[in-house]
Amino acid sequence: MDNSKQYLKIYQELGEESFNKWGYYYPPKNWEDFNSWNYNSYEKFLKEKEDGVNKTEIYIKLLDTINNFGFYLAFQNMDYELLNNAIYQSARQQLLNNALIASVHNHPFVLKQVLNSFACNDFDILQNFFPKSLEHSKDLNYSAVTINLMMVLYYEQTELRDAALKIADKFLEKKTILWQKYIVMYFKAIINEDAKEASLCLQELCFAYQVMEHSVMKLYNKLSKCFSSQIHGLYRFVRFVNKELYKNITQPTHFCFDTEFEIWQLKNNYPSGKLFYTYPPELNYMNKILEAKIPTVTLYNPYPNKKDLYKNVDKFISELTENIQINSRTQNQNYR
Repeated sequence: MDNSKQYLKIYQELGEESFNKWGYYYPPKNWEDFNSWNYNSYEKFLKEKEDGVNKTEIYIKLLDTINNFGFYLAFQNMDYELLNNAIYQSARQQLLNNALIASVHNHPFVLKQVLNSFACNDFDILQNFFPKSLEHSKDLNYSAVTINLMMVLYYEQTELRDAALKIADKFLEKKTILWQKYIVMYFKAIINEDAKEASLCLQELCFAYQVMEHSVMKLYNKLSKCFSSQIHGLYRFVRFVNKELYKNITQPTHFCFDTEFEIWQLKNNYPSGKLFYTYPPELNYMNKILEAKIPTVTLYNPYPNKKDLYKNVDKFISELTENIQINSRTQNQNYR
């Protein structure tokens, strides 16, 4: 973990900056602070909430802050299993949060967290947010172009391959930022089974990741640049869809890409992540949310005079709440 010392240093600076300004440490410096932060959120905003859609929504939105602390613990203890699980839980919580953001289509808010999920070998998540039945987008937005290519690979949509590549080529004719350019080029290289090009793109993505703005706050921006789970996700996705190609791809050489994490993955047969933190009894509803089956995101047209499809946020939160209730009823029956 060559990047771990820098991550820990910046994380601690963030905590001190918060304490000097506001009188408390955030991000939390230890389990006591972390649990205290969650308990305060419970007392102020969650305590009186009755089970139902509104409760599900506010829990997801308020408790979507676990990633930095999880990574901090992993780097502090040099624990790759913890890192794998922290990536899993962080991506899962943020995917749920993003599912509640109303938007045209579903691509812009989700791609980042889907890639993070891939970093902990959670590939099935793609079926929830980009099911096979979803039509390919004709937009030239980089995330939409990328998802088209990703779906071709994941679902083996050979009949849609040429059309997806054509849209990607149109996108690459535009002037765009390096991160977007090399992600699209990377997925093209995977489809074309070009290990050399894919390796080059991964290396360039590490450099592009450093010039991106990840946060308006200077220290948080620096913290994000220490480790890119998204690039690990991009690398690991190849193994899922084409193991032979994966063997021929060269890992990038950069401090934001942790080669020891990949060694750990290989030694442990690429385990899928799992929840690393169980919320205390007063916040048990969040545990129920994370244990529930994730609904499939659907699109619909609420405006007959417009052509755009919108994410059906209400349907998603209703189905998720119903899945939570089904789990609770099943558990209660088992206890009898």
